[in-house]
Amino acid sequence: MKKKLIIITSILVIIIISIVSLLLLSNKTFYLEENYYSSNEMTEINIDKLNDLTNKKESFAVFLYQPSCIASTNFENVLNEFIEKNKISIYKLTFSSIKNTDIGKKIKYYPSFIIYNKGKMVDFLESDKDEDVEYYTSSEGFTKWFTNYVKLKDN
Repeated sequence: MKKKLIIITSILVIIIISIVSLLLLSNKTFYLEENYYSSNEMTEINIDKLNDLTNKKESFAVFLYQPSCIASTNFENVLNEFIEKNKISIYKLTFSSIKNTDIGKKIKYYPSFIIYNKGKMVDFLESDKDEDVEYYTSSEGFTKWFTNYVKLKDN
């Protein structure tokens, strides 16, 4: 009887581990809304527009920057190269506009970049983390990070 219980328990554990592994390893990438693939623009928005996009449960991307910040300017140049090459449009929002918001509680430093899927924040770059540096410094590095989440369309 003990032997049967051990075998059944082992089988259940293996099944549970398999299911969890499949869920974790399943393709988590997604497409942005179709209209973001039609041109290569960086459009300035305000916090109200951001709230509207999240309430509509859209999938989109936002560059958080601070005017007159050299790091923001350098990262914007990387992003311009990325959107030009991939024919993709993104939004940009001033970092100061997220003060006293839920986003502002999560993102402490600028520049940053946020990816949303169906109105929910999926991930963001953290400018104070060494492991994110490569994503800020080249279009190739940024593409590597971005495509962990978002599917690009063939041009």
